[in-house]
Amino acid sequence: MRLDTVGRNARAAFGLVSLLAAACGEGAGRGGTIVIATAQDPDGLLPATYETREARVVGELLFDRLAERGPALNTVGDVGFEPRLARRWEWSRDSLSVRFHLDPRARWHDGRPVRAGDVRFAFLLYTDPAVASRLGGDLREAMDSISVSDSLTCTAWFRTRTPEQFNTLVTTLAPLPEHLLGGVRRDSVRTSAFALAPVGSGPFRFVKWEPRQRLEIAAVESFYRGRPVLDRVIWSYAPEMSTLVQKLFAGEADFFDMVPPPSVPEAASHPDVRLLPRGNFDYSFLQLNLFDGPSERPHPLFADRALRRALAMGLDRRALVRSLFDTLGHVLAGPFVRAQWSADTSLAQLPFDRAAAARTLDSLGWRVGPDGVRTRGGRPLAFRLLYPASSTNRKNMSVLIQEQLRGLGVRVELDGADNNAFVARGRARQYDAYFGGLIATPSPSGIRQTWTSDAAKPGGFNTGRYLNTAFDAQVDSALNARDVASAKAYYRAAYRIINEDAPAIWLYEPPQVAGAHRRLRTGPLRADAWWLDIPAWSIVPGTRLSRDSAAAP
Repeated sequence: MRLDTVGRNARAAFGLVSLLAAACGEGAGRGGTIVIATAQDPDGLLPATYETREARVVGELLFDRLAERGPALNTVGDVGFEPRLARRWEWSRDSLSVRFHLDPRARWHDGRPVRAGDVRFAFLLYTDPAVASRLGGDLREAMDSISVSDSLTCTAWFRTRTPEQFNTLVTTLAPLPEHLLGGVRRDSVRTSAFALAPVGSGPFRFVKWEPRQRLEIAAVESFYRGRPVLDRVIWSYAPEMSTLVQKLFAGEADFFDMVPPPSVPEAASHPDVRLLPRGNFDYSFLQLNLFDGPSERPHPLFADRALRRALAMGLDRRALVRSLFDTLGHVLAGPFVRAQWSADTSLAQLPFDRAAAARTLDSLGWRVGPDGVRTRGGRPLAFRLLYPASSTNRKNMSVLIQEQLRGLGVRVELDGADNNAFVARGRARQYDAYFGGLIATPSPSGIRQTWTSDAAKPGGFNTGRYLNTAFDAQVDSALNARDVASAKAYYRAAYRIINEDAPAIWLYEPPQVAGAHRRLRTGPLRADAWWLDIPAWSIVPGTRLSRDSAAAP
């Protein structure tokens, strides 16, 4: 692999323009409004601070990045990356810097041109400790600085050469308008007016947001890479999965990205709905809080590594996945998905062995009482499992987990919460066990933001606070490796350590099926981010609905 290829993408075609040209060809519809059903509000729309998938979906349509991964989803070097705000770039001989040349046509939605100073400003904001961006740590680790040569030229300076340094930069950093955010206190940007009504540089502009009801964006007429085909995109919110599915089936929504498996057969009775299988980077797991809620006290159960391992061995994960997904789901092999290049499904797993799990619990002093529940020193072996009530998959599997662990003498109390409460309690570490779900990135480097000690700090994704310096060291070595083979070996070592420690019980990669109204043309859905191609989506001619004719305010 060569990281010093100069100007490889200077000759690349603008991918979105090609998609738009195809979508706008003969017979394609232009304009109109689509409604997307979703269960949760974004947690804000400032790229440096949002944390949920819902925020990413909207935010990545409002803000362009310097470059974007191409359809092959390569994360090593810059092969296949497509120009966005940067129309071309070239590497230094030692691959420790890359110079970006911005597209002079790019504009912020208020009409001001996007400038190199906006790229440098964004880097400083992301990496400012006062902002507490979960993404800032990766940028600080990978990069030294960004310098500006002129209004359209900036250079990113890396601390060291790594296989994924370009990917880390361009997929993490979204340039931000210095003229609008420069005067905002860094410790208040999360709650600023800009975070709720941003001015971006992408193909759509922000229109309005009614929390827990709807969010609307509109096409940028003069977008520098070509106007989106659709006029408007609206997200319509409902907390229950059944309600979201019915919105799709009743024609109240044009798209829903996560049709649950039990609802798939019903789609056949709705001729206006088509199902779209899509690639998957999601994974779900049972995260165990190693501390007593948000306190610094060790958890009375899960601080014990042997007990965690016993619980993992007491669950028949294959049976759990089969019960939910038949043969369509995959048992998770660790904190990664099979689509990542670092994936290693041959890793040894803690085996399903209920007898061995029972012996371990016996040896730890947890004895089965007359009611079938184990106790030690008068304390029952019991915990509460927090899950999102709107997720049919996680709700149903929580019941199955409860049943399986009951046979081991463990009492599990189910604690369902609506999406907003579920996210808030997880973030605040107010749980014993948490039925989590994450979206991995094509790059395995995202593990730093989810499972390392750095991610266990306040505001980090590692809310169970798994802390292991040996694991951290292997991840750091993988991130700083000079070649792919070495990086893969380090990742494998890291996965082995965390699997043995069992800070979480790895459950499944769910099958992903989206639902779309037949009037909507989408094309194939990207595995990493289906929403990135929304600018090229269109409505079949002659199938406009009343909402399509309303002008965006």
